[in-house]
Amino acid sequence: MIFLAPIAGLIAGVIGIGAVLLLYMLKLRRRPVSVSSTLLWKRAVKDMEGNVPWQRVSPSMLLLLHLLIVILMSLAIARPVFDDAIGDDQRVYLVIDTTASMNAVVDGRSGIERAKAQAIDRVGVLFDSGRSARVSVLVSGLEARVVMSDSNQRGRIIGAINSIQATDQPGDVEDAIELIESLHEASFIDDSEESEPVGDGLVWVYTDGGSMDTNTLAMRGGGGVSVSPYDENAKLGNVGIVAIGAARDRSDPAMCRVFVRVERNSDGPIACVIRVLEGDQIITNRAIAFEADEFSKSETFELRLMLGALLRVELDVDDSLDVLDVDNRAWVKVPDPQPVRITVVAPEGVADPLLVDMLEVIARTKVAVVSEDELLGDVDLVVFDRVSPKALPDGPTLGFGSVLPDQERSDLLEALGNRWRMISWDRSDAMVRDASVGGVSYQRSVLLQTDEGTRVLANDRDGAVIAETVVGTHRHVRVGFALHDSNWAVQVGFPIFLINVVEQLLPGTGGVGDVYTTNEVIRVEGEEIGPVQLVGEIKLGADRIGVSLLNANESALHVRTDVVIGSGAIEPSQFAGRSQHELWRWFTLIAIVLIAAEWLIYAARVKIV
Repeated sequence: MIFLAPIAGLIAGVIGIGAVLLLYMLKLRRRPVSVSSTLLWKRAVKDMEGNVPWQRVSPSMLLLLHLLIVILMSLAIARPVFDDAIGDDQRVYLVIDTTASMNAVVDGRSGIERAKAQAIDRVGVLFDSGRSARVSVLVSGLEARVVMSDSNQRGRIIGAINSIQATDQPGDVEDAIELIESLHEASFIDDSEESEPVGDGLVWVYTDGGSMDTNTLAMRGGGGVSVSPYDENAKLGNVGIVAIGAARDRSDPAMCRVFVRVERNSDGPIACVIRVLEGDQIITNRAIAFEADEFSKSETFELRLMLGALLRVELDVDDSLDVLDVDNRAWVKVPDPQPVRITVVAPEGVADPLLVDMLEVIARTKVAVVSEDELLGDVDLVVFDRVSPKALPDGPTLGFGSVLPDQERSDLLEALGNRWRMISWDRSDAMVRDASVGGVSYQRSVLLQTDEGTRVLANDRDGAVIAETVVGTHRHVRVGFALHDSNWAVQVGFPIFLINVVEQLLPGTGGVGDVYTTNEVIRVEGEEIGPVQLVGEIKLGADRIGVSLLNANESALHVRTDVVIGSGAIEPSQFAGRSQHELWRWFTLIAIVLIAAEWLIYAARVKIV
């Protein structure tokens, strides 16, 4: 297909042809001429008589050559280009990638700005051809959507492209391809039976290609290519935060640990600074350095926070090494210190006072003590003191002198007078490690069964004395003696054992920070919002939260410039510059050849006087 700039070419053609015909019709007085006379018009004035001002144009070889030269130069002025990919009523689909990686700024322009400019340039080329292409504009982000469907109005299409805004969300271009397939199949149904078939759709996807794992994307009913907003030699170095978390210490709830992972996509040694802030106040900061072959760094910050806080972690790195800004900030919502809710079940509601005291220190609040027949209420951990439950509660349990519901209480009356010691234990296990169980003496009150699924933590001569059993998703720890039947309560190893057990049975009860990202629906205190398009702080309910990117794939800024979609009917080489072949040079060259021929013809016929 040939595209023209018709107005300029038409004006030049009318003026040129008019001038040629006017000069041929004008009668000039005959006069002798020499070889050096005017080149183009000698043949025209040779037969003219001075007393007749006008005469009818006589067809001649020179007249035809002159007209042809004028026409060729007019076509050259129109600057025609050739593109055989577009036909009348051709379905064209323009897809703009709006994912976070398209916010990367290179040479002062972001990827989304470059992509929109390229798409608008494509629209101009389509409509300059005079063909009636039908264009749909789509965005490819977290969800693909149609901005404008099946329009042949240039202004509305350009307006739709200009209305597209970048987001800080991850995404997948394949979702947009699937949406195009549905739109294209629906176009066959909408067309009347008398109209010509729609044919294959042509697809241009303006994307950096970071969300694609392959250089080919399958598509039914059409084909196309992706167009990268960046040059092949563009430097897209980036450093970004890809993970964040926070947790309070279970034994010291005022202590909060913030975990941050930073990744980069280029090599060579670099350094940057990580800051932890609450509001505008810097709590702490730390410099980190990447070795030449190091691409990921993890850092842990220990903070003392007596109350909950919204913490913001910022990355300060040189702009020349970091073209994407949205992954330099991340938020974590640290809750208030959360006490552990513990209930002790004891005979007639009377528990061992030393056991209750230790549990209250660990729980940082009062511990409820109930009898076997009372309700447990809302509880995180149930401790059975010399009581074997008939049914397990919905949660983890710890028992002293207690067995699980499917076990029978053992009769060891003949052994009550003897005191035993543990002869072996798992020194690597997190529950009994550092608990000094080797110095504990006790009188047995129950035997613990060691069925399949039971993990033995310590043994004496009668078998397992401390064991753990997993039932469903909850863990249950049992000790084969009552605390008052041992010397463990007065040893330093006992509170260590209790702390270890609470940490293992109730992970995260010290308070785990909440992290929200731009690709999820956020629910806080009964309110729901999202997915949120941009990173930053927002108010939800009576509280403020922070929304982060935290996507390693977007931060990596992978660029693909040779992705073929569907049948690949459009060659990637077409997208260099305006992606058409200019023909004006050929018209100019032919005109020059004709001028030379005209000279030769005139020279052969000239008469020297």
